[in-house]
Amino acid sequence: MDVRLTGWKARNIRGGLRDVDINLGDTPCRWTLIQMPNGTGKTTTMALLRATLTGAEMSAKLVRELRADDNVETGSFEARLLVDGKSYRLQVELDFRDGSATYWTVQEKERGGGREEGRNLPAELQGLLKPTLTELFVFNGELATDIIDLDKTAAAQAIRALYGLDTLESLAKRVDTLVELEQRRAAAITSAKERKGITQLQNAYNEAKRTGERLDQQQKAASTRLIKLERERTRLQEEIQARMSEDAGIRAQIEVLDERQQDVDANAADLSLRALEALRRPAFVHPALLARLQHLGGKLYELKLPETISREFFNELATQERCVCGRPIGHDEREEIVSGAQRYLAQDQISVINQMKLALRESQGDPDELSTTVTSLQSQLDERRRIKAERERLASEKIAEGDEILKKLRDEVVTLSEEINTLSNTLERLTTKDPSRQRALRLSWETNHPLCEIELKARDTRLQTATRTRTFALQGEKLKAIVHATSRQALDILRERVRTSTNDKLARIFATEMIEVSRIGGGLELRTPGLGAKGGASEGQKLAIAYAFLTSLLADAPYRLPFIVDSPAVSLDTANRRQVGDLIPDFFNQMIMFVISSEREGFAEAFYDRSADVRYLTVTPLGGGTVDIAEGLEAFKSFHGREG
Repeated sequence: MDVRLTGWKARNIRGGLRDVDINLGDTPCRWTLIQMPNGTGKTTTMALLRATLTGAEMSAKLVRELRADDNVETGSFEARLLVDGKSYRLQVELDFRDGSATYWTVQEKERGGGREEGRNLPAELQGLLKPTLTELFVFNGELATDIIDLDKTAAAQAIRALYGLDTLESLAKRVDTLVELEQRRAAAITSAKERKGITQLQNAYNEAKRTGERLDQQQKAASTRLIKLERERTRLQEEIQARMSEDAGIRAQIEVLDERQQDVDANAADLSLRALEALRRPAFVHPALLARLQHLGGKLYELKLPETISREFFNELATQERCVCGRPIGHDEREEIVSGAQRYLAQDQISVINQMKLALRESQGDPDELSTTVTSLQSQLDERRRIKAERERLASEKIAEGDEILKKLRDEVVTLSEEINTLSNTLERLTTKDPSRQRALRLSWETNHPLCEIELKARDTRLQTATRTRTFALQGEKLKAIVHATSRQALDILRERVRTSTNDKLARIFATEMIEVSRIGGGLELRTPGLGAKGGASEGQKLAIAYAFLTSLLADAPYRLPFIVDSPAVSLDTANRRQVGDLIPDFFNQMIMFVISSEREGFAEAFYDRSADVRYLTVTPLGGGTVDIAEGLEAFKSFHGREG
């Protein structure tokens, strides 16, 4: 699809261009430079172009702010397009009295053409003219920063919009809609009794879903509050430590307690590991377990298991003329023996069992090790409590001597600790997945998030089964998974293609400081070859990088769109202006540039030697909203307008 802008017209719009009609011709030039001073309506024109192309909703406040003066009641803006050779006029009528905006489409040179309210464009173009994509070719200078900002998603969104990946995401949403419609259809054709039952199941599902959302909010709120309180308690404890250490005698005792605490913590950690290791080895847990293991190993040897139940024994028997009992083996007996052999163990299984048998028979271990380790661990925990008690005693003595500041700090710690314990208990009730704890706390799906998720899934299954859409829903989930996987893979491929092309252009733009795009995530991650990641870039560098990215993005797109940009080189130095001016125009079938006189040096000069497919317009405000539009290179070169 080839889309070109053939002009625009404004009526009763604010700024120096109150009433203006810019005509770029039925066959517009490839490059158009429009020179005009700052403050004469460039930004407003760009905003209205975006709104008119997308049909974006405009607030009453925004509409009223567009009025030329208090004496006008209505205004309008029109963008003229050439779409694959067919003319369209997109209009927005503005009523400054009630702040309303109404969009119209005018088709020309078409049978049945005329003025229709709304957007009546080819379906492909209708899906293309979205705000996220229109901002790329009616270029918002602020987008240069957004593209590079890793906290934003402009770069990834641009790729998704231009190559239609957001359509894949909408397909996944459409699947959900179809499943819901199928459920309603099934409910509509069942009997009244069945319909009532489905309604009850739907209500039960909605109830569980709302409960899950409530529990999730409670969990997030409690977690956030707990983190805040624990940080505050740590800060207060540090203040208490510092306050007590001001006393030389107490400081010496605290240092001794700190050393004991370190030893206890180290010993407790080591003993905990040893206890866990012993628990994983039954022979070390209890004498009765060791005795039973050894007894089991002996029984396996005594019964000659598993050799006597080997599958190979029966397979070999089937090849013999007579059975071990002496009876002859015929065809039927042989078939039965072979089929029955499948119920017994193969050689690889026997090998595993033999290893188990050996391990069981030779089980060795100190059955008292776990008990001894646990006793030692309990001793260390008791020592930890004694250290804590001694710290409390020191603080109490200091408070008894009249230290009100220390008393206040400790009271605050006690209050915080009580609230922390309450929140910890609340979080455990909300989040525990341990069935034994769930039973001990008498939790239900209405008070525990994991139980609620189980209940929600069960109710969802019952609902889908009742509406005869279970299979349909499962197929929908599979389709959505395929769509998401396809979207991710396509995005990765397109990201790499655009990244490589962007770096090729950056190598031509930056001659002194080499900058590359290392990765396209939400934004562009930059690096300097040989030096690693680049933390920041100047405004001029950001703009040049944005141009390199956009030209790479749009060059291989399945659409040919005009590129309209306001002040394309104002933040670039002269050298980079010339590089950008030489590079980016070749990537667009149509490029419209609003420039100020200071941008002629370097950037606009790059067009002077190009072919006749360049058009120069110089717009000079005459006052009262009227303007003079001069055409040609000489007028363009000689114009000197205000830059502020």
